Amino acid sequence: MKKTLKIIRIVLLSLAALVVAVVIFGSLFGGCVAKSYVNGHGQDLIGRQINVEHVGLNLFSGNVTVRDLTVFEDDGIEKFAGFDTLDVSVSLLRLLGQTVHLRHITLAGLKVNVVQDTDRMNFYSIIDHFAKDSTEAEEEPDTTPSSWVISLHKIRLSDGSADYTDLRRKTHSGVHHLNLFVPDFVIGGKEHTDAGLTVQLTKGGTLKADATWNAETQDFTADLVLTDLLLDQLKDFNMNLDFVKEIKGAVGLTAHAAGNLKQALDMNISGKVDVRGLDLIDSSATSLASMNHLGIDLNSMVLSQNLFDLNSVVVDGLNVRYELFSDSTNTFSRIFSQPEEEQDSTAAAAAADPDPDTVAVDTTLKSIPLQLRLGHLDLNHINFTYADHTMPDEFEFPVTDIHVSADNITTSGQNNAKVFANLPSGGVLLVDWSGDISQWKQHQNLRLDVKNLHLTDLSPYMVNYFGMPFTEGIFSFSSLNIIQDSRLNGKNRIDIYKPTLGDRRKEVTPKQKLPVKAALYILKDKDDKVILDVPIKGNVDSPEFNYMKLVWKTLGNLVVKVATSPVRMLGNLGGGKDNELFITIDHKNPDFTSEQFYQIDQVADVAKQDANYRMSLVLQTHPTEDSVALRNLKIRNKLLQKHLTDLGVPSGQFKIVTAHPSDTVKMEGYRVRLDMED
Repeated sequence: MKKTLKIIRIVLLSLAALVVAVVIFGSLFGGCVAKSYVNGHGQDLIGRQINVEHVGLNLFSGNVTVRDLTVFEDDGIEKFAGFDTLDVSVSLLRLLGQTVHLRHITLAGLKVNVVQDTDRMNFYSIIDHFAKDSTEAEEEPDTTPSSWVISLHKIRLSDGSADYTDLRRKTHSGVHHLNLFVPDFVIGGKEHTDAGLTVQLTKGGTLKADATWNAETQDFTADLVLTDLLLDQLKDFNMNLDFVKEIKGAVGLTAHAAGNLKQALDMNISGKVDVRGLDLIDSSATSLASMNHLGIDLNSMVLSQNLFDLNSVVVDGLNVRYELFSDSTNTFSRIFSQPEEEQDSTAAAAAADPDPDTVAVDTTLKSIPLQLRLGHLDLNHINFTYADHTMPDEFEFPVTDIHVSADNITTSGQNNAKVFANLPSGGVLLVDWSGDISQWKQHQNLRLDVKNLHLTDLSPYMVNYFGMPFTEGIFSFSSLNIIQDSRLNGKNRIDIYKPTLGDRRKEVTPKQKLPVKAALYILKDKDDKVILDVPIKGNVDSPEFNYMKLVWKTLGNLVVKVATSPVRMLGNLGGGKDNELFITIDHKNPDFTSEQFYQIDQVADVAKQDANYRMSLVLQTHPTEDSVALRNLKIRNKLLQKHLTDLGVPSGQFKIVTAHPSDTVKMEGYRVRLDMED
């Protein structure tokens, strides 16, 4: 900000110095002498060649007229700035009373052409010229009050224009039909100053401004009206023109400011903003963001108090598309990305010209608590689409018809807001929030409900992380979180009906190797539902507290527990320990009972869910020479092998082993285990 103001100040002072030089020489030496001097001493005056066609002087009226003045570029050929006519009326007698009194100043047809190439502007040589002079003549500042009074009246700028060209970005913008009128401007006196300004922007839009200023008290007021500013010209400022093709829409603005220049940050600003028909279009003719209408009604804004008092914010028909790309960029980073040479020059400029004033203001504002009041917030027909192109399968998830409503939002006190949105395939999102913003740790109550979300819409993430897509399933989620005096008590219920995963994709290398299909099979109840309660408790003041990490850690631990202890998770299958099923046998009976077959079937079904599972069945017996018992053992092993094969368990996923007979065996039977392959 400081650098921008510095540039504007130096350009204006440079032009003013040139105008004053012409007027002074015209007044003192006559038109011909002044014309000759200015044309021959442009390098001494501003460091550039100057050409003026006519200088007229009337000593009786004190009137000086200058026509067709041109300031050239450094090459002395191209035009940098100029004007058609300058007409000044000076009261020569009042100079004897230490008063510079100009009865009128009229400048017509001012034209300024600013060009930027790399990190330099075409007027930098003028700045360097004055900077050199100020360095050579640097002395202790004179703090003695001046007795001179500068009194300027009827200052008029007529039909001026300014153009800006950025050669790096190949963009052009500017203002035309620039008209300024200042009835009175006094320095050193006690009179009021009034000014009016009208500007027509090159690419559409009209700006009108009126201001008053009291030189003695430094009090000021300003009124600004911006009409039909075409938003397409915004893309010329710091946007990636290779990605952003067009910005449709227009903005209108009315603003009023009142304050004192001695304490500029104390000024009070009010006004309204109206944006209509916004549409941000990329190079492939895709709409990245669009909006029917945005209305902001600002009652009061005082920066020194960090105060923002808004009557209302209304948004209608907002559509936003956010995409992640495989090169680690996203939609917004591509919109505002800069070529490397621009980034380097920007960083170098910031390092060479730090802005201590801005830093000081930011530090001050950070120490003042935010005071926000929003009378009414209404967001209607909002659509948000999230797309992820970083995975094997493209993922696109639209959230449509979002509606947000809230009244009397404030940073100090109780707030309430409701959110409703439609999810793909008939899903619904509901949010109900109440709480304090500034003292958020003291009280918050947030309820979140997701209903009827089809798991197939999340398949790309399942493929990416686990190598398998969802082929069926409905997901519902309910979360109630209450914070009271920094203590969080959260209750989350996950309700999934008929979650079904397809075959593992061989061409995909999953990020996680977990038996998700087996875990879902184990967790499903008799009604084909998975219901999980995930309680979350903690102290939000703890530096290690992270809500989502706690949720995912709880769910992850559950999946790992299922993966490492699948038999135990199946429930009470009888007789086992340490994640195993133990099936006792009867020497006299070579077959299995119905209950034993059921237990074996349960373990076999889990093994079939994931090829990485290995099922082992180890028969342990006492030493015996009973031929009938030995025969029954062989028959039972063959029967078990046939049964598992008939169930569809691949032969490579199970093994049946007869352990060496031992007197230490407490019970005879099969130890059935299910373990993940390393």
